[in-house]
Amino acid sequence: MASVPKVNRGFSLVDLLVATTISLMVLAAVTSVIISGFSSSSQRSLQLMLAQDTNDALRMIKDDILRAGFASGASSTFVLSGATKTVYLDAPTSGTSTCIAYGYNDGSNEHYRSYYLKDNKLNVFMTKSSVISASEACNNGHSVLDYNQMKVTKFEVSERLLNAGTASSQFLTIQLDVSTHGDEYSVSKNIKVKTRNWY
Repeated sequence: MASVPKVNRGFSLVDLLVATTISLMVLAAVTSVIISGFSSSSQRSLQLMLAQDTNDALRMIKDDILRAGFASGASSTFVLSGATKTVYLDAPTSGTSTCIAYGYNDGSNEHYRSYYLKDNKLNVFMTKSSVISASEACNNGHSVLDYNQMKVTKFEVSERLLNAGTASSQFLTIQLDVSTHGDEYSVSKNIKVKTRNWY
């Protein structure tokens, strides 16, 4: 008796639909995991950028303030025109200020700096090509931080005077609060710095 050959008929429509449905569910699960991981990574990157940029801004201000009042070869400290102290604060009577300004002379050039809060931005103005006075110090700057990504909610400087006989110095506390535009994340940092050059 001759054997009947088996006929390979392939997959049925039901088999194909079941396999396609299972494949789509696996693909949806994998896509969901990838999107969730990407979103989490993006949020973490934003948090890190906020913290890093805030630290960098404060470090730049601190390093810069340490030069305030330096006058190469002079017998007295370099003070802005109209200011009475090494570091000028725009509102010293209220206890806190939203603008600080100072200058120094490196022997070749006079350098002027100011940091101030305006329109939710921490602005900096740096020049050695023109002279600035205390009354015009808190203008003409540009943002220190990426204002498309973040806003400054607080920039305050408070001072404590240090006296030693006929000379005085300033001990400054600088508070910087930064957040994203939607307030999802925020960072609050402060630094303390003593001016090196007595007035």
